Amino acid sequence: MIKSGKDTIFASKLIKEGKLVAFPTETVYGLGANGLDAKAVARIFEAKKRPSFDPLILHISSIDELPTVFKKPISPLIIRLAEKYWPGPLTIVAPKTGKVPAIVSAGLKTVAVRMPSHKVALKLIKQAGVPIAAPSANIFGRLSPTEPIHVKEQLKTIDYLLDGGKTEIGLESTIVTVSGSTIEILRPGAITPDRIRADFPDAKVIMSDTDKHIQAPGQLKSHYSPRKPLYLFDEVPEKLPDYAGLLLFEPHHVPDNAQSKIILLSPEGDLLEAAARMFAALHELEADPSVEQIFAVKVKEEGIGLAIMDRMNKAAYRFTHFVDEQGIEENEENSVLYTDSK
Repeated sequence: MIKSGKDTIFASKLIKEGKLVAFPTETVYGLGANGLDAKAVARIFEAKKRPSFDPLILHISSIDELPTVFKKPISPLIIRLAEKYWPGPLTIVAPKTGKVPAIVSAGLKTVAVRMPSHKVALKLIKQAGVPIAAPSANIFGRLSPTEPIHVKEQLKTIDYLLDGGKTEIGLESTIVTVSGSTIEILRPGAITPDRIRADFPDAKVIMSDTDKHIQAPGQLKSHYSPRKPLYLFDEVPEKLPDYAGLLLFEPHHVPDNAQSKIILLSPEGDLLEAAARMFAALHELEADPSVEQIFAVKVKEEGIGLAIMDRMNKAAYRFTHFVDEQGIEENEENSVLYTDSK
């Protein structure tokens, strides 16, 4: 049983000592270590059973810390993005300094950085006095943790769980990279493409072609998966057997003879509410012994729906494609751009 509590001073001391601390953010729970200590970061990969080719995100507590992690000169557009959305669920990928260990960036010349808005996370980072490297606090490829119990169920070898209750957003951060006046979205999240376009009308906003190579976390084709088969549908299936659980993001007509366990994430059809509850509902269906398969009805890929479907498509991918036990497709590891670590 891992030790848990609300003591940020104790947690920050552990970070300084090279230990692992799970902590809350506004998106999901992260598994943190000193981001400037290669040995400490290696423990993250070991605890999560995470492949070394998948880069991590560094968490900072102030824009003033950017020169520690981003190589100068830092793009003015990056500064504008940080000033607009930080603290908040936006991760920015940019060339890294020599202070950032190669293991953090999977050997890439760039590193992913964000400043979370969760008060507990910010307090922890400030007290630790170092950037904290932190992927989601779960076994690699599994469902993301949005509650302390989700962390306890999956990670048994970490040093401390900083309990901050349920997370607010429930989806991982939006990840972007900048080239000139172009903002490329590497992973959709709560900060949507439309919002970025509205806030930065002078910039070109594009979606990444993830078939090229992996530049940031969450870009593998299979990710966020439950242990039970997950299948996606355009509409509610006509036959809903008793061995299936049905996940609805918004209200739908359900056949009168439906025998499935049904979870409606938002009776009002509010996709922000549905997104915040999505992973918790998947955890619930995964843990229910009466549920053998999970059915989910798709939402439109617009606004926050883009992030929802990104997660759901990746969660379901392993059940319709040939992947290994970690959810990695053949040759997918080779899609990472390995570079000089300097």
